[in-house]
Amino acid sequence: MSKKLTLLAGCLALGFSTINAADSTSSKADDLAGWPQVNGPTGNFVPRKYGCTLIDDLKQAKAVWTSEDNDLGYGKTSSGGGSGVRSVWPGHPGSANGLIAAEGKIFAASFRPVGEQIYLAWVNTSKVTGERLERLKNSARVNAEDFVIAIDQNTGKTVWKTIEPGGINRAMGKRGGWCITPAYYQGRVFSLSTVGRLYCHDAKDGKRLWASDIGPTHQRWLAQLKEGCEKQGGMPGEEKSVSLVVADGVLIVPLYDTDAGSISLRGVAVADGKTLWELKDATSRTGTPAVWRHQGREYLIAGIAGNLEKRTGKVRLIDPQDGKVLWTIDNLGNNHFALAPSDQYLVVNVRSEQKQEKACHWMRLGCYEISLTGAKLLWTVPDTNEFWIEGHSEASDWRKYMIRDGKVYFYAFVKGTPTYILDAATGKVLASAQNLGCAGQTYFVEDRILVIPDASHTNVRMQWWSLDLKPIGSVWAPPHKGTTGYNVFMEFPYVNGRIFMRALEGTVRCYDLRAAAK
Repeated sequence: MSKKLTLLAGCLALGFSTINAADSTSSKADDLAGWPQVNGPTGNFVPRKYGCTLIDDLKQAKAVWTSEDNDLGYGKTSSGGGSGVRSVWPGHPGSANGLIAAEGKIFAASFRPVGEQIYLAWVNTSKVTGERLERLKNSARVNAEDFVIAIDQNTGKTVWKTIEPGGINRAMGKRGGWCITPAYYQGRVFSLSTVGRLYCHDAKDGKRLWASDIGPTHQRWLAQLKEGCEKQGGMPGEEKSVSLVVADGVLIVPLYDTDAGSISLRGVAVADGKTLWELKDATSRTGTPAVWRHQGREYLIAGIAGNLEKRTGKVRLIDPQDGKVLWTIDNLGNNHFALAPSDQYLVVNVRSEQKQEKACHWMRLGCYEISLTGAKLLWTVPDTNEFWIEGHSEASDWRKYMIRDGKVYFYAFVKGTPTYILDAATGKVLASAQNLGCAGQTYFVEDRILVIPDASHTNVRMQWWSLDLKPIGSVWAPPHKGTTGYNVFMEFPYVNGRIFMRALEGTVRCYDLRAAAK
C-alpha cells in the first residue's frame, strides 16, 4: 500500500477525514483537528466538509456511545441557582462549556466539588432533608478539583484524565458560572482552571507540559477561595465565558481583569506558556475573539459592547503575534456575541437608529468588507423590527449569522422569527422564510444546515434545513437531557458524520448522523 493510502486509511480509522482540497479555510495544521476550539475548526462556526451522506430525518440518528466517565457535571441551573434545583439534580455542578475534538478524541474541561467545607449560605436545611440535603451539600462544597478529560471518539472510553487540586467551586446559575472551553493546537490541549491557572497537556497521554497563571486575576481568585474556606458564606458566581483560542500559533487567553463590559487578552507562547503581549479592553466579557484566516495567516477579530447610548461599541483586528491593533471600527452598537468572519466579509451590530423602549435589547446588522488595511461598510439591513435581533448580553449564546459561499444567513428575533439569506456583497435579500423556529444555534453541516433552536436549556431539539431555508425531515429530540449553557455557547462538535453532546448526567453522548451505506 502506498504511503498516501496508508495515511488516508489511518485518518478514517480515527474518525476524521483528510482536508477537502476545495475548502480554502483549511490548513495543514488542522489535519488532525475536527473541532479544535470554540466557534469550530475555522473560527467562524463553519465545520469542515467530510463528504458524508447524511440521514434526511434526524429522528433516524443513531446513538453510538455514552462516555464511561460521568464527571463533567450538570452545568448551569436556574436563574436563582438555589436549593430547589441543586437538591434535586443528582451528580454535582461542573463547567458549562463546550466540547472540542482532535486526534480522534473528544476533550472536555470541568471541575468537581471536593472537601468538607460548605458554603453555608447555600444550604437551607429547613426546606430539604435526607438525600436531597446530601445532594445540596455536595453541590455547595467550597473546594474543587479542576480536570481535563480525553475520550476516545469511536468508543466513548476514557483515554486519559488529569486532576488538578486547588480549585474553587463556582455558582453555576443561569446568569453566572464557569464556561471556558479548552483549546487544541498541534498535539497540545490548553485549559484554564477555576482559580486562573493555565495548563498545557499532551493530547496523546495527558502529560502536563507546562503550567502558568493569569497574574493578578489568579491572585484575586485565590483570595476568593481563601475567603470561602474561612467564612463559608456566598459562592462566587460571576460569568466567565470567553474561551481559549489559538490564532497563528499563539494561545489567546482571557484575563478577566475588570468588572466592566470588556476584558483584556494575553498572547501566550504555546511551547512554554510565556507571556508575549497583553491588550487592555480587548474583547467583550461574553464574546470569544474570532479567528480570521487571510492570505495564509490567522488574525483575531474581537468586539466590545461599549456604552450603547454613547455609541462606543467597537470591533478590532488584532495581530496575534504581538497584540497590535491593525484597525478599529468605531461607533457601533453592542457586540456581546462571538463574531463569524469569512475571508472577505464581517457582520456586526451597527446599531438601530430607532428609539426603542429597551434599546439595549435590539440590534441591527451591517456587513463590512475587510482586509488587512481596514474595513469598509457595504450595507446594513433595514432599520425596521422585522430585521432586528435581540442583542443584550444574555443573548450572546445565539448564533447571530453565518457566512458561506458569498451569502449571509441570519434570523430576526421577532414574531414569526423570520430567517433571511442575504447577498454578502450587496445585502440583497435572496430568500426568506417564516416560522421555521428560532435558529438559536446553527451550523453548516455538509450540504445543509443543522438548526438547534435552543442549546441553552436541557430539552434540546434540532432539525435539518436546506441551504434555501426549507425544513428537511422531523424535529429531533435526542434521548437525553442536555447540559445547560445559558448565556454562552453549548457547542456540539460535528466531526465526520457524528455529533457530540454533553448530557445533564455528566457524560458525553455520541450520535451518528450518516445515512446507511447502499
